[in-house]
Amino acid sequence: MYQEKMVLNGQHWISVTDPSDEDIQQLKTKFQLTNKFQSYVKDSRERSRFEYNDQTKMAMLIWQVIVKHKSLAEYQVIPVSFIVIEDTLISILPANASLVNQTLQMIFEQKGTQKTSMLTVLLQLLWQLNDQYIDQIDEINTSREMLTKFHKNPSNQQIKALSSLSNQLVHLTTAIDNNVMAIQQIKINGDDEADVLVLTDKERHLISDVEIETKQSQQMTQDTADLVDRLSNTYNNLLNNTLNSTMRFLTVWSLILAVPPIISGFYGMNMHLPLASGNFAWIGTVIMTVILIIMIVYLVNKRK
Repeated sequence: MYQEKMVLNGQHWISVTDPSDEDIQQLKTKFQLTNKFQSYVKDSRERSRFEYNDQTKMAMLIWQVIVKHKSLAEYQVIPVSFIVIEDTLISILPANASLVNQTLQMIFEQKGTQKTSMLTVLLQLLWQLNDQYIDQIDEINTSREMLTKFHKNPSNQQIKALSSLSNQLVHLTTAIDNNVMAIQQIKINGDDEADVLVLTDKERHLISDVEIETKQSQQMTQDTADLVDRLSNTYNNLLNNTLNSTMRFLTVWSLILAVPPIISGFYGMNMHLPLASGNFAWIGTVIMTVILIIMIVYLVNKRK
């Protein structure tokens, strides 16, 4: 859905939610959107990147944002696109990333009638979107600390919860790494003397701040992933020890229970055997069985 959200001091903000082919065609007609940028907008799995076209004076940023999945009790990472053309900012995002537009609306309201470059507005938005990663990492750390409070062995529910955290961290780690690369691409384009992209001192300062914050989120995500991985190894060790103990118990009992059938099998045969005569001969077989069981238990304990 194509909407022109705001026009202030000659600056335009256009929001495109769940872009259709008609919306893309409208952008192409009105702003001469290149085929390359069109392909980026349509790709729902595009990685974070920054591209600048010096012919059309058009900059495009794809950024990974976190949104909460409605049906699952976890978050997912999706790409959103931003196009900056002089005094026009175009945000292109799926419907479930409405928080991006809400944050952008708040930034425009805060700046009021003050004229600010659209790249500055975009960088301020990235600064605030980065807080979502930190909030999500805090939630994961809280869940991880709860999962460390198991008694002897982790339950199936705890194992499933740990697996969910690991999956989320894989997506978060990949997304934040891509975001770091994207912000560095903006910095490189602005520092390159041969490039047409010209940055003001304020924009350079904001880029450095966003880069620092993004790298901090990257380090926090990596540290959390390492802690979850160590917890997962602890779970595996506990489960392996439990399995070994169970197999040891079953092995000992299988040896013990193998003795009575051997004794009763011999004395159940229709042939003469020692101590097989008399009304109480069965007592002898019981005694032999008990002696053999005691010997097996002694040998097993001795050899551990």
